[in-house]
Amino acid sequence: MKLLKELDFIHNKKVILALNITAVLLIFPFLALFTWIAILMYGKGSEVFHFFDLFYLLVLMVIHELIHGFFFKVLGDENTKVKFGFKSGMAYATSPGSRYSRKRMLVIILAPFFLISLALTLIYALHILTATSYIVLASFHAAGCAGDFFLAATILQQKGDIAVEDTEVGINIYQKENTK
Repeated sequence: MKLLKELDFIHNKKVILALNITAVLLIFPFLALFTWIAILMYGKGSEVFHFFDLFYLLVLMVIHELIHGFFFKVLGDENTKVKFGFKSGMAYATSPGSRYSRKRMLVIILAPFFLISLALTLIYALHILTATSYIVLASFHAAGCAGDFFLAATILQQKGDIAVEDTEVGINIYQKENTK
């Protein structure tokens, strides 16, 4: 296999800064999206955001990484090992040395965004969350997925049949050799 691209998120300060700026900017379209969903479901609300909801953001961050870890294991092989950590202001799940197809890695990368967004929407639909709490939690979580969106976009930009290796600092993308 030929190495096409190495992405190091942990040590590249420019990438970290760009992802943080992107996450802040993404809050606005996600606030609009989740406000629109809330209004579609129940109309305008006048609830307040509870300070305790900030604790839920931390819980969501842990759940987010656990979902990555779960899919690393489920879509990996019998040797797949998962590690969790926090470096350079980012929580992460990693499966160093594990290689995945494009489709499997996209599932691993995007599963937390879709599953947590869906779960929060269902919890809101059951009136467990107020509209304001739903909008803030869903928007801030989605914006926090900026790194995942960047990885997914990078993988989707690659041509041909690729393999994606997870590393402790990011990913490596390989072009698979033709066996004809």
